[in-house]
Amino acid sequence: MASQQYDIFAVTIPASDADFYVTTTKPTGAADLTLAATIPGQNGVGYKVTITSDGDEQLKGFTVTGVASNGAVITETVTGPNATATTSTNYFASVSGVSVNAATAGNVTVGYAATTGVTLPMTRVKGLYYVGATNAGSLVVTRQSDSRVLLDVKTPAGSGAFADSLYLAAEGIKAAKTPDDMATVVTTNLTATTLFCG
Repeated sequence: MASQQYDIFAVTIPASDADFYVTTTKPTGAADLTLAATIPGQNGVGYKVTITSDGDEQLKGFTVTGVASNGAVITETVTGPNATATTSTNYFASVSGVSVNAATAGNVTVGYAATTGVTLPMTRVKGLYYVGATNAGSLVVTRQSDSRVLLDVKTPAGSGAFADSLYLAAEGIKAAKTPDDMATVVTTNLTATTLFCG
């Protein structure tokens, strides 16, 4: 039997870009913010949206509209930060709009962050590489449709930094059952993780 070639792609955690969607702006009233870009990753990988400010925006609501890794259109209103960053609850594979309900006190940017996780569309996890530190950690992949834990890798506590990898046999682990499903990847106490999917 001849060997087959499969396309794979890498997903890295952490990954972030504070002004990916909206570069520095200071709206003078309720407004739709101008998008600089709309798709942060590749192949439908979802990231949480971040709102960053240099002023107190806690009384403002930033409404983010986009598409999740499973293709569903989602909208979430994120409370503004106070000279820091706030993060959405949902993971967005793409963003089609961001609006604010009032003038901002300072400059704001809108970006994405995958500090502890991402969502995956219908793909297969073929392998992973991870770096840990002195505290015990984990990497957990959970399918959304049935809350089934597909992969749970525990890393032990140690005396210093370490790196390890895991390659999954043949077809790997299917992250979603159908195109309208997705899986959440959450890492704990890992300084860097790369998933190989395809």
